[in-house]
Amino acid sequence: MTFDKIQQIYPNARFSNTPLDDPKFYCLRLDEGFAILLAQTLTSNERNLLQLLANPVKEPENSTSHRWYRILFKGDKTPNTHQVRILQVKIKSGKDFEKETWQQAATDIIQAVADAFWLSQDTFILVENKEISNFSTSELFSIFQALDSDFNCYSQVFIGSFHQSDEKLAPDFQTERQIFLQQAHRNNSQQNFTLSNSAIDYFIFEPMQKVTLFKNLFELWFSDSEMTAILEALWQAQGNVSSAAKTLFLHRNTISYRIDKFQEATGLDLKKMDDLMFCHLLISSFSDIK
Repeated sequence: MTFDKIQQIYPNARFSNTPLDDPKFYCLRLDEGFAILLAQTLTSNERNLLQLLANPVKEPENSTSHRWYRILFKGDKTPNTHQVRILQVKIKSGKDFEKETWQQAATDIIQAVADAFWLSQDTFILVENKEISNFSTSELFSIFQALDSDFNCYSQVFIGSFHQSDEKLAPDFQTERQIFLQQAHRNNSQQNFTLSNSAIDYFIFEPMQKVTLFKNLFELWFSDSEMTAILEALWQAQGNVSSAAKTLFLHRNTISYRIDKFQEATGLDLKKMDDLMFCHLLISSFSDIK
């Protein structure tokens, strides 16, 4: 179950990426995190129904043949011989989507596949051995974009880090999974996720929302949606004004002028990555709840 579905029924529900230990609230585990509801607003029947509707991991068909499913989700021992990375893919598709054919195409291209299986109708897990021939993250993202075009689907892909195949792997994967699900929920239009581009937002987003100072600064500085877009493009371009201008199809001088005015108003220096990162965190934390 996703938070969007919960919120359609309970508009006052709020999202959290960590559980809340407070008897005044009811905490429901979701794919991407937790839904927090006021306990007094729910009947016991509603609570029971919500637990039944919660979407647990579905055991794949022929799960006994998927060694890595048992390692990642059932506590089986790892081979402890090599490094692996785990790709998580969420796919939006039509009724005619050929799931098995898509899987065969993906594994034929990637090749260094230790295991691959579907957790649900739209969630695919691929475990990749570390080899000299491994694709880079950008190459992998390009492969899944090509598959989207060939199979008329839309995929969000999280490429995990390489991990030693030992007892730490399964809990580390579960953390990567929680990060991906929460980020995919918050960024429906984003298709490409890595641990490095997701970790900052994941761990800072919720604590920042609780600080009134940061919310007030967001409202003071980012009332102009065009300036917000400029700052996010500048962040993605690592502070390069020319690259940001190309992304937004604006003249470099236009962006430079807007940046100068913003810096005058805020006292920030966007040539400093600390200041630019601070803007990015404010926008990420508050732009969707303004």
